[in-house]
Amino acid sequence: MRERFYHVTARGNERRPIFRDARDRERFLERVAAVVRRHRVVVHAYVLMRNHYHLLAETPEANLSAALGQLNGVYTQDFNRRHRRSGHLFQGRYKSVLVDKDSYLVELSRYIHLNPVRVGEVAEAGQFPWSSAGAYTGQRAGPAWLTVEEVLRHFGRRRGAAQRAYQAFVGEGVGARVAAPWGQVVGQVLLGSAAWVARMRRRLRQRHLGPEITHAAQLRPRPPLSVVLTQVSRAGKMPREVLLRPRGGRGAWPRPVAMYLAWEVCGMTQREIGDAFGVSYFAVSKALRRAEQLGRAGGPLARTVSRLITDIQD
Repeated sequence: MRERFYHVTARGNERRPIFRDARDRERFLERVAAVVRRHRVVVHAYVLMRNHYHLLAETPEANLSAALGQLNGVYTQDFNRRHRRSGHLFQGRYKSVLVDKDSYLVELSRYIHLNPVRVGEVAEAGQFPWSSAGAYTGQRAGPAWLTVEEVLRHFGRRRGAAQRAYQAFVGEGVGARVAAPWGQVVGQVLLGSAAWVARMRRRLRQRHLGPEITHAAQLRPRPPLSVVLTQVSRAGKMPREVLLRPRGGRGAWPRPVAMYLAWEVCGMTQREIGDAFGVSYFAVSKALRRAEQLGRAGGPLARTVSRLITDIQD
């Protein structure tokens, strides 16, 4: 398993807003959480500006394209539905730069967190509610899916001391001419030391990217579909063979939930799920939407789905 660290940006089409209000940003972060769960992406830093966003992300499964395709595609659908519009939201494909974490991870986190300060949104990075800066400085709790340890370990062993040191580090960039790192990017895709760039170029030629580093929580083997079927069958009191039958359990919740867990936890594609459950790609897509609606509705069923995800992953 090979990991990759990326700085990712995506801008609104014609530089138009991609976030019109707090609810848009909340919805985007919900979609980030879904991508973290499904694609096992590790997010180290983020900021949501009015017409663009930045992510500092790591992909243990080397699946950035699939993860960002889901994030931008589903959020565009959310945005268009909510604001009664159609068409492209983002300006083309996202931009990503492969990053040497030893040389640039810490500096990039500061660059990302200073975005709202540079445009005058706030005086201090930790005050901005739509970035990970507050989680780094201890000024607010960050999302459960945010990982701050990789950066903070450079500032001390004790959490409080590291947060204060990081806050001072970011503060040093306010008003000072801290150069943006983009002048150091090689070939528009690589940002790192000369030795690292040379190594990555060799690996790119060999279609083999990224240093091998282990994050146990992210690299646990994905459970097979059989585990999902067993757990959903027990929770929903529906035989496994009925779950897999094309018209089995019609109208009941276990079958769409089983498809959703196959997609979310097992990492199966919609076509693979369709083959397993004997239905079309479009039927799977419909089942996934229904399962998501059931989860958002709250109540006992939403808690059951949440518990199933935890049990299957453990």
